[in-house]
Amino acid sequence: MILASRRTLLEVGMCLDLAICGGSLLFGSAILYRPLWEADALLLRHPLRQMLLTVALGFCWHYSLVSAGAYRSYRTQGIRRQVLALLKAVTFVAGWAGVWLVLSRPETPILPASLLLEIVIFSAFSSVGMIASRMGARLITSYLRRRGRNLHNLLIVGSNSRAVAVADNLLADKNFGYHLTGFVDDHWHFDAAPEHYKGKLLGQTGDTLQLLRDLELDEVIVALPIASHYQMTERIIAWCRQQGILVRYEGSLFENVRRTSLGMSYAPNLITLHDAGHDPWSAVGKRLVDLVLSSVALAALLPVMTVIALLIGLTSEGPVLFTQERLGLGKRRFRIFKFRTMVINAEARMKEVEHLNQSEGPTFKLKHDPRITPIGRFLRKTSLDELPQLFNVFLGDMSLVGPRPLPMRDYQGFSEDWHRRRFSVKPGITCLWQVTGRSSIGFERWMELDMEYIDQWSLWLDLKILAQTIPAVVRGSGAM
Repeated sequence: MILASRRTLLEVGMCLDLAICGGSLLFGSAILYRPLWEADALLLRHPLRQMLLTVALGFCWHYSLVSAGAYRSYRTQGIRRQVLALLKAVTFVAGWAGVWLVLSRPETPILPASLLLEIVIFSAFSSVGMIASRMGARLITSYLRRRGRNLHNLLIVGSNSRAVAVADNLLADKNFGYHLTGFVDDHWHFDAAPEHYKGKLLGQTGDTLQLLRDLELDEVIVALPIASHYQMTERIIAWCRQQGILVRYEGSLFENVRRTSLGMSYAPNLITLHDAGHDPWSAVGKRLVDLVLSSVALAALLPVMTVIALLIGLTSEGPVLFTQERLGLGKRRFRIFKFRTMVINAEARMKEVEHLNQSEGPTFKLKHDPRITPIGRFLRKTSLDELPQLFNVFLGDMSLVGPRPLPMRDYQGFSEDWHRRRFSVKPGITCLWQVTGRSSIGFERWMELDMEYIDQWSLWLDLKILAQTIPAVVRGSGAM
């Protein structure tokens, strides 16, 4: 699961890497061929071919960097391993640069020595540039984590010496970015553990499921003895899988497993058993689409939003915007923005209309809700009340497409743990439920559609849902 701060850095880093590689290639040509435009004058004779070759080069560079592990999380693995991964990536990137140099200048054969020198210069500058960018990123993430940002909320099941050792290793350096939510065990086993660890015993192993439901968690580490707690370990893995929470096992009994195969040099025996997250490039692509489209939409719709704000202010008392606490990625709470469509004391009057609920399950829907203002009814019918959520998308709390964020009241009414897997992705302004029928669809089918979205997610699916949203809004299907 990639949190907002890391995702933003990853987006910038991918673009910066391509810029560094492109700049290194041009710089190498500038050193060997002066002036540069004379060396590349022949390229202008075939601009289409050159453009296609350059686009292909960019894709090859990116694929090589991803395959070599340039964008994996090295938060617990130190600088050395990250630098080695980058140097490995540069060898592939340099090879593609050499291919591009040969194919882009067919009319001017390049001498082998000249080509080799240009690749060496390219490799040197691209290596230095990418390593320097990573060091800068480490400084930024270190700054954020030391101030309590971009932290992984961690729950450790077990309280033996191995569990304490895992906690010590992961919390030893704040740069790793872990926040220990607490421990779970029937009683505290390791008497020599620090007192502040003992004070974080949140409950017994039988309470684990309820803790998974209630806490904001990104990761669970199971450190129970496998021989005596096999069934409980199996159940915890299943519960985490249901709710989309990353779970690892402290597998020190596997002494012959190579340290490097487990991916965490500061906690070498942790074996990942379930990770519901998408790959980093997919998450970055989704975030880039969110940033670009939300920025464009906010700029284009600003006059419309201004008119709506004036109409709300002129026709009813109270603030223009309605804000409410909702649950987002990893059950983290955030404030959602909407245009106010109800009277100012609508929350206090909830008990007056609760018995009229027309929705099944924990959600509340009422077609002719007396608390809705006249302008609010129009805004809801046209979904214009949702426009301020573009700010939530821009800020990173939401995505354009994803399961709709639910109020705390609705979440507390969940009856199935698999419903909670919707919190393994960011909530969205629109979703499969939105374009399929909204309030005309029952709660269970709504949750099933959210699971379908999570399991089948792709950028193409997001674009398809966005394209279907406008006709659905125009039809007003299922709107209340």
